[in-house]
Amino acid sequence: MMPDVKKLNAFRLVRIARDIKVKDLASELMVTPAYIFAIEKGTKHPSKRLLRDYCSALGISEAAMQKLIHDVPDAGTFENALLFVLQVLCSEDSVFPNQDMVG
Repeated sequence: MMPDVKKLNAFRLVRIARDIKVKDLASELMVTPAYIFAIEKGTKHPSKRLLRDYCSALGISEAAMQKLIHDVPDAGTFENALLFVLQVLCSEDSVFPNQDMVG
């Protein structure tokens, strides 16, 4: 059974699409894995600095992440949400092809 898209926010979908483990991302950002999970559940919100670092670690611009944060909940299904994230990431990758990512 696929997870409910409302429980999968943009932060988690981008991390999944980039194939980055929570522990690796947490280590890169110098936060606990529990904090990453809280951001992904929507119970915590990253500061502006952490958002910038989060986006950098995931290889996505802040503008694209903001678009995903706004648009992902309207995707309807997990598959549509992930497809939307992948389209945005592919667009970003063509603009910034050699960004280093955690992983």
